[in-house]
Amino acid sequence: MTDISIVIVNYNTRAALRRTLDSIARESGDLRIETIVVDNASKDDSAPMVRESFPQVIVIEPGHNTWFSGGNNLGFARASGETILILNPDTIVQPGLLDTMLTYLRAHPRVGAVTPQMRGLDRALQRTCSRAPRFVDLLLGYTFVGVLLSGWRERRRAVMWYGSWERDLTRPVEVAPGSCILARREVIAAVDGFDARLRLYFTEDDLCRRIVDAGYAIHFLADGMILHEEHASIRLVQRLASRIYFDDLIVYAHKWMGGAAALLLRALIVPTRVAMDMAQRARGERNAIR
Repeated sequence: MTDISIVIVNYNTRAALRRTLDSIARESGDLRIETIVVDNASKDDSAPMVRESFPQVIVIEPGHNTWFSGGNNLGFARASGETILILNPDTIVQPGLLDTMLTYLRAHPRVGAVTPQMRGLDRALQRTCSRAPRFVDLLLGYTFVGVLLSGWRERRRAVMWYGSWERDLTRPVEVAPGSCILARREVIAAVDGFDARLRLYFTEDDLCRRIVDAGYAIHFLADGMILHEEHASIRLVQRLASRIYFDDLIVYAHKWMGGAAALLLRALIVPTRVAMDMAQRARGERNAIR
């Protein structure tokens, strides 16, 4: 049986994707690994590059943009591994990472998913992992209420992002970053994968909440490391990404906090959305995929 099925959803990040696939090939060692790339109708010949340079990689081309959640779900349906690694195409797998994560999962049966220490390409620590956001966190983080109550907002942020933890110790967390999560196959099946209504954002918050609700823990592994170049795909269409961000925010709020909370949040974020869109227009950022 395959040890790890690696699912990578790609959109116009050909150079970064090549780097990621190279790192997987270098670090797979004796593990039985299958790699699945779901290409969301890229215009940069990502899929032909994978077929030519990495013939062992499975390429899925839905023919349109299925976004992050839909693309991963397509990969999950094809995966045959004991575990499934959700991996961004802007990452570089570091020595020993795959074996470290798999060994940990096998040794801890009640842990459903793990994520490693994450650093930028410059090796600067990225403070990943958080608690699942509550309504007050959304209110303070995305509306003028947070400006008026900035002290409370900063205290809540410190709590939500485990402010006193330097990511130097292995520990349970509530939410792991969607850029690198290794989960048991049966856990992904039990929670039915990603919620496709969340296209790009709050996807891991939602998935991890459902994993925890299913009775599994999520652990951060200080002994494993991956490099991550953040936001490689969304830089191309920043205005569109921002619009989707706020749409996904409302979907997440409605799902976990109820219709009334979502309606209130939708109304209160209007000034934030307008101000952000005006600033992005002034910078010439795009609001559509070309």
